[in-house]
Amino acid sequence: MGCPDYRVRLQDSLTAGTENTEADAGLSAHLRECAPCREAMETAVLASRLVREAQPPVQVSEAFVTRVMATIREQQSLLARPAAIWRPLELLASRVALVAAVLLLGLSLYLAKFAPDRNAAPVASPQEIGAGLPERPAFPANDDDVLMSLAEMGNAF
Repeated sequence: MGCPDYRVRLQDSLTAGTENTEADAGLSAHLRECAPCREAMETAVLASRLVREAQPPVQVSEAFVTRVMATIREQQSLLARPAAIWRPLELLASRVALVAAVLLLGLSLYLAKFAPDRNAAPVASPQEIGAGLPERPAFPANDDDVLMSLAEMGNAF
């Protein structure tokens, strides 16, 4: 792992691509004296060389690029247009809206022609509300009245 004080300087020298540490005199003096730091530096240098050598340069053919770009354009066009399942639902919704509008227009014309005049004065009636309706029977005064009314109606036991 190396010494904590020199860890950042080791990483900086590896990141800069300089595998030798002569540019940093303090670091090179420390590496001569500290075996764990020297071993960490050698391991990191070896690992970076192996990674660079293991990755061959990639040559992308024109046909591959063309196929990938065509697929991307196709996917974007599929996302841009509505799905095929929504088209019939859109047609149905527009027809339902048209039928509702026609019905509303017809109902409005009917009400305009046959509705009573709202400005006319209400007809005064001499009768009270509820006049002509049967009156509610009176509550029986005691149990004998209940039995008598049942006997009169033929529901006696």
